[in-house]
Parts: sequence; structure tokens; C-alpha cells
Amino acid sequence: MDFTLDPAAAAVGEAADEVVRRLEPDWESRFAGNGFDADAWRAFVEAGFPVMPLPESVGGDDLDVDSLRPLVTRAGRDAVVTPLLGTLAAGLIVRADVGAVAVAIGEPGSALGDRQTTVLSDGVVTGVKTGVLHADAADTLLVTTDGGVAVVAADADGVQITRTTSSSGWGECTIRFDGARADRVLADDVPRLVDVYRSLLAAYASGLLAGAIARTAEHVSTRNQFGKPIAAFQAVGQQLADVYVVSATLDLVATAAAWELAQGRDAATDLATAVYTVASELPATMRTMTHLHGGIGVDVTYPLHRYFSIAKDLARLVGGADRTLGVLACS
Repeated sequence: MDFTLDPAAAAVGEAADEVVRRLEPDWESRFAGNGFDADAWRAFVEAGFPVMPLPESVGGDDLDVDSLRPLVTRAGRDAVVTPLLGTLAAGLIVRADVGAVAVAIGEPGSALGDRQTTVLSDGVVTGVKTGVLHADAADTLLVTTDGGVAVVAADADGVQITRTTSSSGWGECTIRFDGARADRVLADDVPRLVDVYRSLLAAYASGLLAGAIARTAEHVSTRNQFGKPIAAFQAVGQQLADVYVVSATLDLVATAAAWELAQGRDAATDLATAVYTVASELPATMRTMTHLHGGIGVDVTYPLHRYFSIAKDLARLVGGADRTLGVLACS
């Protein structure tokens, strides 16, 4: 495996870095209204990020998930919350511009994508989807069902979207489909959509953890106790080493999974490992870094609070440690 960034991925990473550096995040914001960073999303749209996976014939760059990974990771590094993940996943699957998109995969009581109890019959969708990001700001819903991926208008009859509580306050919804008619059905694309979306989530989580580590490293290097930085204490160094191991593991499996998907290979084991790491290790690692910050770490106006809150939401979104471990065991 050669994980060296190809020219397209390197260019995407540079463009993402330039755009994200110009953003001025409000760390105290709870994503009121649309449930995401509206200014960041506007900047992403103006930069052309959402259309990158689309074919060149419709104005896109025809990039695969591996080439898009640096963009998603960079957004995670600054804890930027936008509809980017769902939009990119939709572009990779539908291969057409269907407007603002939300991906509806999760179901009650299961790991993300582990089972599909939502029913598709004669083009009509019936069932419940949970953990759907930014559904109440979407034009189109991509819904995994027992009969394929259904493309459903968000305002279609039989679609009920309810904003649900989350730790970070991002726009997470539960959707009830009661005989909602699909505009289009992609019969064979459920596994592909599930894999692509999990890969993007893992890349975002990897960036989120890397960003939190960078802020923690700066803090322990500049906060002094007993006349020296706390980073010089052995106990602090050991905790940082543990944090680094988790970060390196998540980055490796997220990178491997994206590369495998782009190469048309089976990414099941790496995706299951990545999702389990997000569910089981990410929140605990964030707690360690909060502890290393002392009291300021739990201040809602301090950046680390958003990182920790999003990490908890991600862990729940993918299904929790027990359920994702079950998926890993069967991969």
C-alpha cells in the first residue's frame, strides 16, 4: 500500500488549509439555526468543495474518496461543522448535483449501517432513521433501505424530520418515513454509500483528534507549575503518549480505508476498526486532554469544549462501543 498523497489529494489539502485558516470560528456557538457553521459552509461552497466528487461533465473534479480525505480531515482539525460529509458522500454515489443533501443511514439500536430495516416497496419508503446530520437544512435525503438507496425529497409527503438533542448542538435529526415516495432508487449502492460515509466520518474524527492534540500540546508546553512547563512532568508525558497512539491508529485506519475504497478493494476490516476506535477511544482520549487542561478545559467558550462535544456525538452516531465492536468481530 502506498499512502503518499497523489497530486490531486495534495492540491485538495492545500486548498482546504487555505480556506479553513481564513475562518473565524465562534467557539461558544451552539450552531443555532441550521445546526452548522453557516459562514464556513458558505466559504466551502464558494471554494467549490461540495462539487469535487462530481463528474467533470457537470462541473466537478471527479475526485474519489481518497482524494477528498484531506479536505474532510482538515475540517475536523478545526472542529468545523458543515453539511460537507453528507454532500461529498452523495456526490460520490449519485454522481449528480441534487442540492443540499443529508445521508440517512443510522437506525435505532444498531451500529451505523449494520442493518437495514427501512422498507422500500414499489418506490415508497417506510421506516425510521436516526442520527441524520443537517436533515432539516437539506433539499434531498439519501436513504438506505432493504431495496437500495432511495433519493427522497426532504419536503415530500410522508417525511417527518425532527431535530434531536446532541452534545455539541450540531443539527442532528431523526426522520420518520411513512409511505414517502422516492424520486429515484439506486438499487445496488447501499454497501457503497455506507462504506463511503463511514470513511468520511473516520477521516473527520481523525482530524478532530489531531486538532485537539495540537491545542493540548501547546497548552501543556506553556502552562507552568513548580517553575517548569507541565509537559516536563512524567505523568503528563505518559498521558500524551497514550493520546498519540490513539491518534496514530485512527489516522492509519482512516487513511487505509479511504485508499482501499478508491482502489475498489474490500475495506470492511479497516472501516470497522476505524468506527470502533471512534466509538470506544475518541471520547476517552478527549477526556484525558480535558483533564490536562485543568478547569479551562470545561469552559464552553474554550475551543476544547467543542472538540469534546463533537467527539461524544460521533461516538453515539456510529452506534457506540458495544455495537461497533460486534461489527468489527464479524468483519
